[in-house]
Amino acid sequence: MAQFESNNVENIEGRHETKENQPEQEEKKLAAKERVEVVSREVKTTKQQIQNIIGNMQMVMQAVAAIRAQLKVTSSDSTIPSVERDQKTLERLKTKLARLQGEIGDLKKALLTEETKNILEEHSDWTEEKANEEATQRVQDILRRLEIE
Repeated sequence: MAQFESNNVENIEGRHETKENQPEQEEKKLAAKERVEVVSREVKTTKQQIQNIIGNMQMVMQAVAAIRAQLKVTSSDSTIPSVERDQKTLERLKTKLARLQGEIGDLKKALLTEETKNILEEHSDWTEEKANEEATQRVQDILRRLEIE
């Protein structure tokens, strides 16, 4: 009988700890989702900046080529200061974009881990594989809504 009471107390304590951890896990999950949203906005902004700079560079190069053709200048000096600046900015933005995409990958993994934990708590009879499949689907849905995937 003492063994039964001991097990019962342990089960109650275990459930209590799980309930205490739930808000913390929800906070982690929400924080990860929020960070994914912020990073996805940064990615979109960076991509737009890259497109704008490339378009600007093309227009400048075409204008310079047209002016050179009108002036019949065949200078071997083909450097255009504004294009050089834009190329440097473009390289910085590409580096930033690569960093942000890496961060999204890390956040996706963290979100997947948290989602799997939550599913296993909700459905204790599920296998880890089934919970992982469901978590993957949920994370993909979140990323689709954010237009990341």
